[in-house]
Amino acid sequence: MKIDPSTGKNTLAPAPRSGERTVTPAGTPAASVPSDNVTLNPLAAQMGQGEEGVSTFDAARVESIRQAIAEGRFQVRPQAIADKLIASVEELLRD
Repeated sequence: MKIDPSTGKNTLAPAPRSGERTVTPAGTPAASVPSDNVTLNPLAAQMGQGEEGVSTFDAARVESIRQAIAEGRFQVRPQAIADKLIASVEELLRD
């Protein structure tokens, strides 16, 4: 995003979100509309996997949480979240 220093306003339109279509103004050649390309590093694919390439995503756990939220049984425990955040920061600072 670029900001015009004289007006303080955004000079570019925001990028479309995933799943949205980009519409070109009438009479504008599609080739003149900028496009984004994304290339992921092969290591990025490994980030969501545990040891030996086994996925750490637990679909059953996600579904049970989704159902608990829908039924109003899911309770957020702020103290547990805070404790885990602090432990995570402490671990990052140790490395």
